[in-house]
Amino acid sequence: MKKTTFFPIILLGVLLLSSCKLPRDLVYFQDLANNQTLFGSSVKVPYYKIRPFDNLYINIQTLDTDVNQLFNPSQGNNFFSGTQQMYGDLSSQYINGYLVEADGTISFPIIGIITVSGLTLIEAQNRIKARAMEYLKEPMVKVKILSFKVNVTGEVRNPGLYYNYQGKINVLEAISMAGGITDFAKIDNVVVIRQGKFNTHTHTLDFTSKRVFESDAFYLQPNDLVYIPPRPSKNTQINASTYSLGLSAISTILIVFGFIGL
Repeated sequence: MKKTTFFPIILLGVLLLSSCKLPRDLVYFQDLANNQTLFGSSVKVPYYKIRPFDNLYINIQTLDTDVNQLFNPSQGNNFFSGTQQMYGDLSSQYINGYLVEADGTISFPIIGIITVSGLTLIEAQNRIKARAMEYLKEPMVKVKILSFKVNVTGEVRNPGLYYNYQGKINVLEAISMAGGITDFAKIDNVVVIRQGKFNTHTHTLDFTSKRVFESDAFYLQPNDLVYIPPRPSKNTQINASTYSLGLSAISTILIVFGFIGL
């Protein structure tokens, strides 16, 4: 067999090796020991506080169906089907939700104007219920946020906008909602871009380390952008399969020619 026959075979082997990614590159929390307690880590969940122009789901129910109609005129008598009809898609949520005014207040029939800006969802729920009890008999109140969305992009399987209705979400949950990371994700350099009141702030998170739990950006805020960058070797890995097929064909032809003495 001629020496030139070995060149494409060697080159093919190099490309295949370069295209192999070490599984460790995609392993989260590599420095986390078994049964370890994360002393000093930020384990307190920063529950979201309502802001002006937020869109809220607010439901006030009493034993009087006529009174209920005043607070939820589009809901009808069937609570469950009415809720699905009013909040089943994003456009319906914005039409039927309660918009917080620029001064942080919301206007209700009967019970009047209530300030909710700066309160958590539970605090707003309790404040509205306390006011409702002055006018209504045994009211039940529920408050949820409809406008809490985050943008997850980069090396995830389903990039896009994702809504959170619980008032709290962390980066790992957001990535999971986007289908998880791809094989090309650089998880030690995840970027969170956050719009502040006056400036835009960026945070870099290293998910190979347990210290990520201590970051102020581990729990997301509305309108945060989460970007998972690609590894520098992404193009090489994507093209490696194409190159390997071509070189396989060339090496096969050369091997055949070598055996028949051409």
